[in-house]
Amino acid sequence: MAVTLRRGARLGKYRLDRRIGRGGYAEVWKARDTVEDVGVALKVTYPAAVEEWGRKVIEREARIASHLHHPGIVSVRNADWIDGRFVMAIELARTQLSRYAGAKRSGQVALEVVRQIADGLAHAHERRVIHRDVKPDNILIFDDGRAALADFGASRVAAEMTRTYTDAGTLGYMAPEQAYGRARLASDVFSLGLIAYELLTGKLPAWPFEWPFPGHERFDGKVPDPVRPVLRKAAQFDPRKRYPDAQVFHKALEGALERANETLAQRRTRRRPRKKAPAPSSLAVQAAAFRRTHGKDLALRFSCRRCDGPISEVMRCCPWCGSKDNSFREISRAPLVCPECEKGVRPEWSYCPWCYAGRFQSNGRRAPRDPQAERRCGRRGCEGQLRPFMGYCPLCKWKPRRPWTRTGLPDRCPKCRWGTHHGYFSFCPWCGRREARAGRFR
Repeated sequence: MAVTLRRGARLGKYRLDRRIGRGGYAEVWKARDTVEDVGVALKVTYPAAVEEWGRKVIEREARIASHLHHPGIVSVRNADWIDGRFVMAIELARTQLSRYAGAKRSGQVALEVVRQIADGLAHAHERRVIHRDVKPDNILIFDDGRAALADFGASRVAAEMTRTYTDAGTLGYMAPEQAYGRARLASDVFSLGLIAYELLTGKLPAWPFEWPFPGHERFDGKVPDPVRPVLRKAAQFDPRKRYPDAQVFHKALEGALERANETLAQRRTRRRPRKKAPAPSSLAVQAAAFRRTHGKDLALRFSCRRCDGPISEVMRCCPWCGSKDNSFREISRAPLVCPECEKGVRPEWSYCPWCYAGRFQSNGRRAPRDPQAERRCGRRGCEGQLRPFMGYCPLCKWKPRRPWTRTGLPDRCPKCRWGTHHGYFSFCPWCGRREARAGRFR
């Protein structure tokens, strides 16, 4: 009687941990070899598949893989019939290429994965083995960063390909001639070429596979010049214009990568003439001195996008150049951002305390005690808490009557009466009024 596959069940010397994948005729489990005390991936065939295809067909993958010994090909640790199921133990990987974010973010990592798989395919093609199902799900990534090709269940020896086979391959990565049942060694090269392009651009080329593929601008930007023609030739629609097998493709790719690395090394070692740094302006000197003295007290953590002078998020305009278009959308530490002034707000607030127009849908929760608040709202019945230099209560939009000031702001703006510094600022940071001595540092 066949054992029910579930967590903790035993298949011979293997103890099942969790299912990590399913296929057309088998499922894959993370398991533990209780004799050798190592983790493995178990590929277990369905009983129905054995009845439909027979033992000889089921065992083909293990027979072919047992003759392939290469770092770019997943090795088979053991294969046996257990309780009416064919069980094949292979190396346990960290993830599949389809889930490997590192190759999608970095062009260098993506090219290294393609290089390793091309090397493994070259080893298989040297022994005249056609994989026929090269796709991201069949490329495994291990803890040390090694990439290896798995699942030779659909593979064929090239000498067997004297008739039409249409029972293997994955749409999207299948070569055109393979879709008509005429797979050849160059078909695996085409599949790997599409995978390389998808990793580098995020776009999978589709029929009729005519250049330029979607996303070719990103392809040109991420791929070194010597490597581009190699990958383009690998993904040619016409198999006669493609590399005939992975051996030729791997050799061409290795040569192109070597030339690209040499060019990069030359650029890094080439001396660039040093540019003489321009003398800082009087405004920059004054701004730097003010940051050193009052930066912590006034939370001057940001720089104006126009003049690069130190500013805080609560300022309505830059005190150095008067700019009012500074955005804190991407740099604010607050959980939300006002869509009007693009300054940080909290989800408990109903109004933006920095601008008059900002209004939002509160989450309805009672506002917790704000450790940065220094005052309470002056409107009767309102529980609003006011941080320094808030122009409005965040709960009821009440406008504070007592002006805000700070130790580092000893002067008062004649217009808004809030704290400023006539000795440094050219503009009032709260109302934008130009200071009387504004031209002194310009």
